[in-house]
Amino acid sequence: MDKAGQSLKWVLLDLIHKCNDLRSFKQIHAHLLTSSLIANDLVTKAANFLGKHVTDVHYPCKILKQFDWILSSFPCNMLISGYASGQLPWLAILIYRWTARNGFVPDVYTVPAVLKSCGKFSGIGEVRQFHSVAVKTGLWCDIYVQNNLVHVYSICGDTVGAGKVFDDMLVRDVVSWTGLISGYVKAGLFNDAIWLFFRMDVEPNVATVVSILGACGKLGRSSLGKGIHGLVLKCLYGEDLVVCNAVLDMYMKCESVTDARKMFDEIPVKNIISWTSMIGGLVQCQCPRESLDLFNQMQCSGFEPDGVILTSVLSACASLGLLDDGRWVHEYIDRRHIK
Repeated sequence: MDKAGQSLKWVLLDLIHKCNDLRSFKQIHAHLLTSSLIANDLVTKAANFLGKHVTDVHYPCKILKQFDWILSSFPCNMLISGYASGQLPWLAILIYRWTARNGFVPDVYTVPAVLKSCGKFSGIGEVRQFHSVAVKTGLWCDIYVQNNLVHVYSICGDTVGAGKVFDDMLVRDVVSWTGLISGYVKAGLFNDAIWLFFRMDVEPNVATVVSILGACGKLGRSSLGKGIHGLVLKCLYGEDLVVCNAVLDMYMKCESVTDARKMFDEIPVKNIISWTSMIGGLVQCQCPRESLDLFNQMQCSGFEPDGVILTSVLSACASLGLLDDGRWVHEYIDRRHIK
């Protein structure tokens, strides 16, 4: 391709990124066709656009007809991923079924993309169907596919299915363990999550630690939570804000106010979640005066309170009988249109 053609291609691809209706997209698509500039770059941009703006599968399927699926699975996978990430994830499944009927053979990138769409609308029937596809095509042996199956079964609430996939895996990494642990926590199986955590034969990552701290908080097991906190420091996750907030939240749920306050004070750069956990936790632990003092401190730090914090502050005002302060909070909510 000469320099002029290359320049035209990038101009047209940039226009796809900027356009917001199908008519404009079709005009750009026509220019690319007449200029013989159709390439994988188009699919990447188109997948993004179509997943957000096009609510049927006819036009995307027309685009796919312009590519050789035997030569590369990339166009199909990109369009499926685009719809899986969009507002209508079930269309990704329809596109996959259309391509499969027309000779497309899925690979290790196709199945996870379709599973992602299933997870977004909790389509457990579709998950089981594509699990079978993975087994029949031999893609089941790939750890990337297996981890996605564990994850999506967990998202859909089928922890038994997730556990079966996990048990059948010959090799597991931290993603495998974390997928099942977080699935157990989401399903309320906190003791199962903790039991699985102590079976881990790989070092946990941030997501693992956050999930297991959530389980400790839900069970009110502060001593176990302290042990996990120690592990966090050992694994050098102590400065990770997400982990720090999870530790803080765990202590508050266990009503360990002193430990929670110590953790809060040690967080070098706090975010709104840090303040929310501490202020709301103090109210739940019957420390309304302390929560109001912290709310004032938060305002002095330049943070804007959200609806969750203000609800906690209202509860604290009610507990202390501070009618004027409660009115001020109500006026603040109305003034800022906070929901």
